[in-house]
Amino acid sequence: MKKRRVTLLIPFLLAGTLLASNDGSGTYFGIAGGWSCYKAKFIDEDYYIDDDETAGKTKTKSFDENDKGFKFYGGYQFNEIIAVEASFTDYGTLSSENYSQEPQSFAVYANAGYNFLNGQLRPFGLLGLGYLNSNQSRDLLDEDFVTVHAGGGVEYYPAVLKGLGFRAALEGDFYVNNESAYDDDNNHYSSETFFQRYMMFYIGVQYKF
Repeated sequence: MKKRRVTLLIPFLLAGTLLASNDGSGTYFGIAGGWSCYKAKFIDEDYYIDDDETAGKTKTKSFDENDKGFKFYGGYQFNEIIAVEASFTDYGTLSSENYSQEPQSFAVYANAGYNFLNGQLRPFGLLGLGYLNSNQSRDLLDEDFVTVHAGGGVEYYPAVLKGLGFRAALEGDFYVNNESAYDDDNNHYSSETFFQRYMMFYIGVQYKF
């Protein structure tokens, strides 16, 4: 009788083990490399306003550079859906003739997705905050600032590799700075808006414990 009970219990234990291993929970660390880009746009508006008409001008300047970079990342996945992650990203050297940056970012963010293929495949999105140091060659812009860190990608954990996985993702740091003013009579309006976007498409290798 005891033997029969043990035999009947084994399938339930195996099922419980499979469910526990497929919920995606665990601590993970990874390293990645890829292609980075920096896009910036500066918009300068200057207008004079009176009762009859508005006159003025808008100037726009853009900057666009590319390089290669790397990142380290790690976090804890609570279940199939939610994880909390932190990363360090080096965007490489982004330069023009008279100006260069070697931006580095540290970010903390939520990682939300869902597991498919019995826990092997997981598309995800990222959203949180970053702190970026531009390491610029000349003091033209803010040296460091808080960013919005966002992105998305997909992870793949082959069952045969038992914890070793791969990631492909596009993510980055975004920053907007705006300064505007009116004169005392509200006849003159000026505004300076600066958009910055640091992005990286990367391939990573990671391990989940």
